[in-house]
Amino acid sequence: MIKNIAIVGTGFSAATLGYFIKEDIDFYEKSKSVGGRCSTRKVENVGLFDHGLQYLESLDPEFKIMLNEYSIWQGNFKIFHKNQIVEDVFKERLIHQYGNNLLIKNLFKNKKIFFNKKLEKIEKKNNYFLLTFEDGAQSSYKTVIVTAPYQQSYNLTKQFTKNYFFKYRFLMKPNLTVMIAFNKSLQLNFSAIKFEDDDVLSFAANENTKKTSLINNELELWTIQSSVSYAVKNINEYKNKKNILISEILNNFTKKLKINFQKEMIYYSDIHGWLYAYNLNCRNSDYFWDSKLRLGICGDWFSGANAQNAFFNAKYLASNF
Repeated sequence: MIKNIAIVGTGFSAATLGYFIKEDIDFYEKSKSVGGRCSTRKVENVGLFDHGLQYLESLDPEFKIMLNEYSIWQGNFKIFHKNQIVEDVFKERLIHQYGNNLLIKNLFKNKKIFFNKKLEKIEKKNNYFLLTFEDGAQSSYKTVIVTAPYQQSYNLTKQFTKNYFFKYRFLMKPNLTVMIAFNKSLQLNFSAIKFEDDDVLSFAANENTKKTSLINNELELWTIQSSVSYAVKNINEYKNKKNILISEILNNFTKKLKINFQKEMIYYSDIHGWLYAYNLNCRNSDYFWDSKLRLGICGDWFSGANAQNAFFNAKYLASNF
């Protein structure tokens, strides 16, 4: 049986397509849950870390209407610039008080999703696409839209899109994220801090200021994200160098912010690597769509590295329907 539309991936791009395209859609996800980089790590007896998406920035009312369920992150926000801490006066930050992964999960309620389905191959057969999955299963669709990160999207579609990707030469870079719980407060008077032009750090957030009811009150949880340059140096070996990298990132964090820190304060720590976190060759809001083939590709990486980019790119692609 040839079905209507298959969307590969279940991140913000896929959720946006599902919101705007009012047709029958099957979603395919290679892992066991939705979200992509909108990921929340739950640690028993510790709490929740938003180790992917930290927050959303958007003044677009339609984006907020689509989200429907969210909170405003109330707090004090800073920027570390030229060894000085200054105010970050940016707009509102949207979060989910029970973990940012729920921003995505709520959008996929009542959607038809096939989990643990890694797509291996896309073939064009006359008037339909034949999808072959890692487990050997196959399905046929009139329309296919891939919302995976750049490298996976390219590998799956290069027989149709090679010239397009050769023209724009997208350049993806990684990120490393440390999750750490302290048994003693760091006594910092802010909720999050952005590090500008730093060799090691890019961002740090106090998770307690977002999820007061879901964190062990005796602990203080921080999520610390590395700079692009630091991640590029270490992404391939980070699993084998966990303790070394956590120590380096934490030492940079505590020294720059002049924190009185001892190793005995660490109750829990871990590190996660995102191989395709940022696109350094961004375009304006964009997507790939071949109306004759009925093949599409979209994601935040066309024009940036956040959910707002994913929303606009997918919204514009959906307008083709």
